[in-house]
Amino acid sequence: MPRRLEMVISQNGAATGRNQGACTYYLIQTPTGVLYYVYIDAAADISFKKSTDGGFTWSVGTVVYTGTAFNLSVWYDKWSGLSSGLIHCSFVETVGHDCLYRTIDTDSSDTLSTTSTVIFAGTSAVLAGSFMSITRSRGGNVYCRTQIDNGTEGGFFRLTNANVPNGVWDTRTINEAAATTDMMILMPGFATDNNDIIGIFWDISTNEVSRQLYDDSANTWAETLISASMADSPASVAFSNFSAVPDLTNSRIILTAWNGVDTLNADLQAWIITETAITALTNVVNNSVDDQGLCAITLDLVTNYWYVFYAGKSDGSETWPTSMNMYYKVSTDAGTTWGAETLMTNQLYNLTGIYTIPRLYIKPNPIILSIDANADEYRISVDITKPRARLQLGIT
Repeated sequence: MPRRLEMVISQNGAATGRNQGACTYYLIQTPTGVLYYVYIDAAADISFKKSTDGGFTWSVGTVVYTGTAFNLSVWYDKWSGLSSGLIHCSFVETVGHDCLYRTIDTDSSDTLSTTSTVIFAGTSAVLAGSFMSITRSRGGNVYCRTQIDNGTEGGFFRLTNANVPNGVWDTRTINEAAATTDMMILMPGFATDNNDIIGIFWDISTNEVSRQLYDDSANTWAETLISASMADSPASVAFSNFSAVPDLTNSRIILTAWNGVDTLNADLQAWIITETAITALTNVVNNSVDDQGLCAITLDLVTNYWYVFYAGKSDGSETWPTSMNMYYKVSTDAGTTWGAETLMTNQLYNLTGIYTIPRLYIKPNPIILSIDANADEYRISVDITKPRARLQLGIT
């Protein structure tokens, strides 16, 4: 990786901690290289910024929703292999205690859908012990799994393709009641029915991570264990400690997860997930000394390399989570081997979250977003080198 520049991209202010529980990415790259950053701003509104020069400079924020929001989750159509360019935003607002939804059309001058539609009408939205994940199937249906009140409110909801983006969401079946701090990442599936999806579920009560297959036609779920003995860490301390990305070319999900956080002999594990198989890969980090956690994964579509980012040096010389650098390892052979641990940042931070672009279309140097709790800032790390002509001209 080349030298990098770190900059403050937004102040979180009054929205401190509001991203915990949102199993999501906040950075999107379009196939022409335009970057979007969707976030909860200092006023607790939903906003976005964009960059046309590879993250070197950013626009002022555009407000998507005005209110008091938390648990923002986003999905981009092309992550599902669709030709359209909507960014789907789901979030919770604390006045009506509802889960809301709005889209940004990156193919049409960033036009917003006409209004924020209701996914789930709640009665008591509580930040602690909540999660949110949104995805779109290859067939075009949008799905949202939400929990807003310590496991007592929420559910699984669908917006059919014909009604995207301004239609009415319908309630679908969930296969188990969510506990206080359970978490889920929704991903598109690869079955013959292109409206089926895959969920990666972290069950806090059993310390297990499982694959959950949703059959849209039957409205049913099927669950298979991925790994047991997955010691969890509270989202209020740092979030999240698992990450996934769809590999559309090979019809699979790539998953990484820590089996322990801030503990001796913790492993940052990796798997390939399909509807029919769960394949364990070589650990990204094996037998950590201590003081490590958080993860985010990038699939580089230029080189087909996998980048996995995490917080804390593997020798235990840093302090979780208050004095941490970010590091990465790269695999050039689909998770069979991993390169050396490489320093990503220029100074120590109080890290409560790290995020990346999950699918990188044309610029071969991933961008990392981190939350610095000490300064209450979102910081972004980008390549110092200006983008090449192919990015500026939109040539892929």
